[in-house]
Amino acid sequence: MRLIWQILLIAGLGAGAAGAWYAVPELRGDGPRAAAPDRAARPVNVVAAPARIGEIATVAEAVGTLRANEAVTVNSKQTGIIRAIRFEEGQWVERGSVLVELDDAEARAQLAVAEADRRNAQQLLERSRTLLTRQAVAEARVDELAAALDRADAAARAARARLQELVVTAPFAGQTGLRRVSPGALVTSGTAITTLDDIRTVKLDFRVPEAALGGLRPGLAVSATSPAFPGETFTGNVAVIDTRVDPVTRAVEVVASLPNDRLRLRPGMFMNVGLTLSSRADAVLIAEEALVPLGERQFVFVVTDGHARRRAVTIGQRRRGMVEVVEGVKPGELVVVRGTQRVRDGAPVEAEQELPPAGRPAAGS
Repeated sequence: MRLIWQILLIAGLGAGAAGAWYAVPELRGDGPRAAAPDRAARPVNVVAAPARIGEIATVAEAVGTLRANEAVTVNSKQTGIIRAIRFEEGQWVERGSVLVELDDAEARAQLAVAEADRRNAQQLLERSRTLLTRQAVAEARVDELAAALDRADAAARAARARLQELVVTAPFAGQTGLRRVSPGALVTSGTAITTLDDIRTVKLDFRVPEAALGGLRPGLAVSATSPAFPGETFTGNVAVIDTRVDPVTRAVEVVASLPNDRLRLRPGMFMNVGLTLSSRADAVLIAEEALVPLGERQFVFVVTDGHARRRAVTIGQRRRGMVEVVEGVKPGELVVVRGTQRVRDGAPVEAEQELPPAGRPAAGS
């Protein structure tokens, strides 16, 4: 009886194994396992571009504010009634141009009195010198009249200066601002008449970290953009570097000079600044989108013999969609730019090569 149960158990196990053999194609070698190599061998379509030699720049970015090359609030030095206004708001005036004239009747009268006193003192001195030759007058009297002439001459010069100050002129060439006075108004010393700005060249004030001091020097190229002029870049050069570093912010103030021939840039405007500290023309460059980050490391896929090979790289400066490869890729090697998400190390790929457009600027240019 026991032997019969053993025979039946062996027969059942044999039948189960046979059924599994027919039911699972992988055990026969003609199912999905056989088809898997075909799927694995199918190349993945990617877009690749060769690593190239180009220029890369080390750029310090900052924000800054524009101010006029020369700026002043035009004031009156004397008290008086405005007789005439000789400028228009927003007008470009040259140095010495008359802006405002004050009533000068009283000042002219005072000048006439002072000049008359000077002429009288001159005549008295000449007569006394003639009498001195005949010893008809004391020498001390001649010296006294000479001092009186000096005082009269000084008074005449002061009266003439006061008369000239009743005409307000432009201290330098520039553009006038809003008019703050009207004809017939009484102004006193220090009354603001208008503003005058020389904005043919504008100054850009910004700060950079003290770490940039090693490459900072006058003459460095500066590029600036403004929300007021989208897509447009204004260029200039570093003019002045402050002699001190702010101990709180650990930054140094820099002043750049920007040409403004069309007078579009205005004092007070906000600007985004790029300061080019250095540049190299022999950098190995790839598209920034080719990078595959993994933790703190960066990788790229290099196409070799129709297969994608993952390679660790050391990167340097980034600029305008390009990145410098310090180590890991050589110039001319084909790097996967698009399709990196579908690629695995060693997988076959069908690479469509992307060449840089003709005339495309090098990174950092």
